[in-house]
Amino acid sequence: MKFNASTEIDATPDKAWALVSNFEEWPQWIPQLKKVAKVSDGPIGVGSQLLIVARFIITVKLLMTITKFVPGQIVVMEGKVLGTRMTRYYSLEPVGQRAKLDAGGNVSGPLSFMVRHGGQKLSETIAQALKERIETLIRSGADA
Repeated sequence: MKFNASTEIDATPDKAWALVSNFEEWPQWIPQLKKVAKVSDGPIGVGSQLLIVARFIITVKLLMTITKFVPGQIVVMEGKVLGTRMTRYYSLEPVGQRAKLDAGGNVSGPLSFMVRHGGQKLSETIAQALKERIETLIRSGADA
């Protein structure tokens, strides 16, 4: 079961990438995310593991492993939540002088309908929060 949210950001993909790829800061401006921590050694990239604590109706902990990482373009991660296999992705592509952000994923397993619903809601929240945060930083003259 797939889920996805998209938005256009008034910034180039390069400027947007700096914030998109800084996962550990996401909980500062995405209320549903209580914690995102890199739990593996080395720089972020393929094989990196992130512990994500999210709160919706219940609090869930996910250990996600990055399986694809192309700086400035895409990050894909995989893990399990509530016995359900989850893949999440965040991608940026240029649309003129703007960036199109896609935040989404895919779930399969016994509770996939419930996990998909939470994944969809979180994707929508992340897409909107990233857009607002990046555009605010750009307007203020700070680097995204």
